[in-house]
Amino acid sequence: MKNGRPAPSSAQVNHMLRTIGGAWVLAIVVCTAADLRSPAFWLWFAIALLWPHLVYWMAHRAQNMHRAETINVLLDFFWFGVVAAFASFQLWPLIAMAVIAILNGILYGGPRFLLRAILPLSVGVVASLVIFGFHVKLESSPITMVVSVSTILFYTSLIATANRGLRRRQSATRKALEIEERKSNELLHNMLPGPIVGRLKLGEKPIADQFSDVTVIFADLVEFTPLAERLGARGTVLLLNDLFRRFDAAAARYGVEKIETTGDGYLAVAGAPAALCQHAAAAADFARALITAAAECAESNAERVQLRIGLHTGPIYGGVVGENRFHYKIFGDTVNIASRVQGQALPGRILVSATAHRALQATHAMEERGPVELKGHGSMLLYWLAA
Repeated sequence: MKNGRPAPSSAQVNHMLRTIGGAWVLAIVVCTAADLRSPAFWLWFAIALLWPHLVYWMAHRAQNMHRAETINVLLDFFWFGVVAAFASFQLWPLIAMAVIAILNGILYGGPRFLLRAILPLSVGVVASLVIFGFHVKLESSPITMVVSVSTILFYTSLIATANRGLRRRQSATRKALEIEERKSNELLHNMLPGPIVGRLKLGEKPIADQFSDVTVIFADLVEFTPLAERLGARGTVLLLNDLFRRFDAAAARYGVEKIETTGDGYLAVAGAPAALCQHAAAAADFARALITAAAECAESNAERVQLRIGLHTGPIYGGVVGENRFHYKIFGDTVNIASRVQGQALPGRILVSATAHRALQATHAMEERGPVELKGHGSMLLYWLAA
């Protein structure tokens, strides 16, 4: 589509070319007819004048326009044969018709279509010889030569111009596709971890991995329900967008992978799907950044925004789940324990498990909270991460 107008159909393009070809046939008939008052002359005059409009009308009335136009193009070759024989096979009209026929056949249907067109072309020659007799006059008159050469130059210029326009449209289409591909890539990278996007594009299916040592971070907004009731739908969405935008920026800063947001919850992992040597330290620093982000969000929105955060280190499974609306998910006891640890945290504090404590004790200050009963996991020693 160009300037809001749809691209012309093949029937429309061929109608224009047939009209030009008809004018050329008229010129050739005038130049080669022995008697301009003969019935044969007026027959060719009528055919050249009416043929382009007749087949265009036939193509548009057909249920299958492409099939109808294919038949019409084959009939064009029949008329090429008729005109060639009628013009006594004069060299320059013959060359002009051969150039036009070859260009039309290849452009419309390719070399195979051109081979199909040989049959109607031959039938046209035979029919013309039967009706008008056999006359061979290879040499061309000067005016016939001028008309034929002018037609070849004009026709090839027309094809070149159309090809240039097609190339420009193809270039514009390619640029538009590149823009859409960039948008799709950006959308995929927003939805999925970077390494996973590459694997999806390579056609890997299913994507499922096991990670022996990562740190999972769970963050939950304190007293979210009364906050949402007070702010209403629009206010709640605006606040969560502001809060999670800050969280996402912190995740990118510390090399932590955001997995999902669940209402007022935020799940992330350090060390998967891309490996991270000091994943526990990155997770602890990220958790502190979340506390700071919540305080900044509370200040900018004039609302009380506090988080409970839990960290646990251990093995997990990860993979892409879903067909149409796919997501990257993480599974396993490590994820469940991190959620339970977060549930035991106080507002504005970060609680870490014993395994996370062992990974962090050399780099981060912590204080023992004591053993806590975690649902489904028994008693576990937990620690507060110092601010």
